[in-house]
Amino acid sequence: MKTMMKFSVREWAELISDPITMKEQDQRVFRHADLPPVTDKLSITLRLKIHKHFSDWTTVFHKGNEHFIRTPILLLTANKSSLHPRFTGNWDSNAGIWDFNDGLLLNEWYHIAYTLSDPEKRLDIYLDGEWIGYYSIQQVKPQKVVFNDAPLHIGRNSHHGFDGEISNVRYFNWRLSPEEVLDDFLAICNGEEIDLENDIWSVIGASGKNIKEGDSVSLNNIIGFKHQATGCYLHSHDTQHGKVTPISKQQQVTICPGGGNIDDDWLIRRYNPNISYDIGYLMNGDIIGLFHVRTNRPALYSHNALLGDGSQEVSCSGDGSECNNKWRIELIN
Repeated sequence: MKTMMKFSVREWAELISDPITMKEQDQRVFRHADLPPVTDKLSITLRLKIHKHFSDWTTVFHKGNEHFIRTPILLLTANKSSLHPRFTGNWDSNAGIWDFNDGLLLNEWYHIAYTLSDPEKRLDIYLDGEWIGYYSIQQVKPQKVVFNDAPLHIGRNSHHGFDGEISNVRYFNWRLSPEEVLDDFLAICNGEEIDLENDIWSVIGASGKNIKEGDSVSLNNIIGFKHQATGCYLHSHDTQHGKVTPISKQQQVTICPGGGNIDDDWLIRRYNPNISYDIGYLMNGDIIGLFHVRTNRPALYSHNALLGDGSQEVSCSGDGSECNNKWRIELIN
């Protein structure tokens, strides 16, 4: 008798990218069908700047078409705009964290992350990448989070909306880990710009084959990278004859002209040390691991050690489970 493996596909969408200004009667509405499908966990991250406090509750986001259908919801409390994250449970239509001692300051940008999981029976809240509070379901067998298929409202819903600015609203169909929340915060808020001369790589097929511009790139697939400025290829090779990195003495990674050979082939996977499979397509902002094919798939690794020019040493090392094996993809036109 065969047993079928069950797994879920991780998907996320950026619903609002650049900052928009919203007043208390404004709203943005996203249909349930247009959001990544959720089974029993989700996360929302965003940047928020408020311009004024109100004497009543204000809505940041609310998924639901009734007052107490609210998985998830994030309100701001009256007068001081403290975070008020809630959800609907089968034992309580308004479960969650009441508030935090400190409210949000006016005219300051904040990164907020809301993560919720029924299997793990918890709601977590992060501010500027730091964990600031949680709510834990006590009776883990009978008590469950109730998800819904209603629209997601940004701004006004059953309460009026906030007065301020919002950007980088991202909806995930899994519970982000603390490391993933921090990665999201740093990627959005560190203000770094892409170096258009040195940081741009084109994705190509295995062994130098071209990929049609605009085609999706499958994960768990063998690809190559061509450096835009130099025309060279991301390359590694074995360590015979002392061909190792100068500091860590590990397998070298270079850029090499010519291309089209197996030393330029890399297996691409979405970074997750807890699973051995991956499906779907490469998306902007994905955290990935790259594994060199010909040399038994060691993972691309960035070291803390600096070379003489101040750049970080890069090698192939390990099985891809360390933080130094994580690489963020930023897709550009």
